[in-house]
Amino acid sequence: MSPIARDIASLPEWDVLLQHAGQARGWRLGELLDAPGRFTDFCLRSDGPARAGLLLDFSRQRLNGETPGLLRALAEARGLEAARAALFAGEIVNPSEHRAALHPDARSANPADALLAGQRERVGAFARRFRAGEVVGAGGRPLRRIVNIGIGGSDLGMRLLCSALGDDRSRPVDFVAEMDGVELERALSRSDAAETLFVVCSKSFSTAETLANAYSARHWLTAALGEDAPARHFAAVSAKAEAMAAWGIAPDRAFLMPDTVGGRYSVWSAAGLSAWLSLGPACMNEFLDGGRWLDRHFLDAPPEANMPVLMGLLAFWNQSLLGCSTQLLLPYDTRLKWLPAYLQQLEMESLGKSADTHGRPIEGKGVAALLGMTGSSAQHSIMQWAQQGARPSSADFIAVRAAGGAYSRMHGEALRQMLAQAEALARGLPQSAMPSDPLAAHKALPGGRSSNVLLLERLDPRHLGALIALYEHKVFVQATLLGVNPFDQWGVELAKRLAGEPGAQPPLAKFLDD
Repeated sequence: MSPIARDIASLPEWDVLLQHAGQARGWRLGELLDAPGRFTDFCLRSDGPARAGLLLDFSRQRLNGETPGLLRALAEARGLEAARAALFAGEIVNPSEHRAALHPDARSANPADALLAGQRERVGAFARRFRAGEVVGAGGRPLRRIVNIGIGGSDLGMRLLCSALGDDRSRPVDFVAEMDGVELERALSRSDAAETLFVVCSKSFSTAETLANAYSARHWLTAALGEDAPARHFAAVSAKAEAMAAWGIAPDRAFLMPDTVGGRYSVWSAAGLSAWLSLGPACMNEFLDGGRWLDRHFLDAPPEANMPVLMGLLAFWNQSLLGCSTQLLLPYDTRLKWLPAYLQQLEMESLGKSADTHGRPIEGKGVAALLGMTGSSAQHSIMQWAQQGARPSSADFIAVRAAGGAYSRMHGEALRQMLAQAEALARGLPQSAMPSDPLAAHKALPGGRSSNVLLLERLDPRHLGALIALYEHKVFVQATLLGVNPFDQWGVELAKRLAGEPGAQPPLAKFLDD
């Protein structure tokens, strides 16, 4: 019998951790931090090729020297090693849809899946032609601007990459996801129809928001350039070749992604086409290389030195055993402003389940909601709640060691601010420390709130690839501990169906239509 077939509550390792967690709730995090050698003992560094290194400081977690070993024992009892092997072997790891999950293969140097390998070559060749001015529009002018039309995994990954890695060599790109028409109107107002390529990205090629925007863009284009223009100005990525052809996408501009790459993991596949066009093949190949490095680390590093394993264990510890209902994600770098939204989809769509793979409820052991924004802005908004709110949260602070702009002193100050926030969350400020202050009750901070600090050596394609793959595998570890399927998302289906059934609409829908 597979270890994951057993309910986690039946495992002796779970009972041991429950008792340990009960003790941990009484520990003072500030006292743990002051122990000699705390940082050295609770810091993990992973060095990759071309100095693509990551450093994880988890010294501000509510744990002692015994805790990581107890968590690793639970992971072993839950069959993490076998689950990881199955993922990389291309076995069925998405049982509700009877599919493999091939996003690691999508970034491998030589994908085993022939479709992934062939489409990567086609995407790279098309991107090189586009950037060389060889992809021309209906009037014979080179296409220079990109408008990506997609939502969820067909949007967020490319937004993140282009925001984080774009520079003066990048081709201009707009992203259209929302169905209200505002985003599309703004993108079109910046576009010259004769020089614009629209990329329609939809795995099913039936997503309501995406098709509504795509039809409106096509109408705008034909009004400007004529009925034959869309064949030269539209490309598409989907798992449905027939649907793309029926919509009028030219065969040389239709790219395929397999059903075995989920939307929130699809930036590694042909779905990343707009990023390839904007950033260029050299940049994207380095991005894939960073993801491959992290894959090798996840496969080869021992559990005690394995960063995604450790991060998954810590998340499970905080959320399923210590009761943290909210996880903060705070990147201290403007270039990573889309990272919280990207990871919200990754984590909350993958782990937002109330039943395990055998249909058993996981109440009390579920995952936290992820809340995030860039760190400096967060200090003037959500950090008030994090520091003094009645409900405890945990946090991931993410920073880049090397400055990304011309003002290195400002970058250094931002990092000092980040560390100060982490220290304040952990240590707090007791009311007793302000005996003569009449506002002491209002100024006191409870402290005891755990956090990680994740430091990238610099922000480049390899580091970003490693960072995204790190969180993917962290989610996989957490899903294995919970026993949930991280590769399906049935929770979004009911509302989609109701939106397409007029008789199922609430009374307000009629009012809105009047």
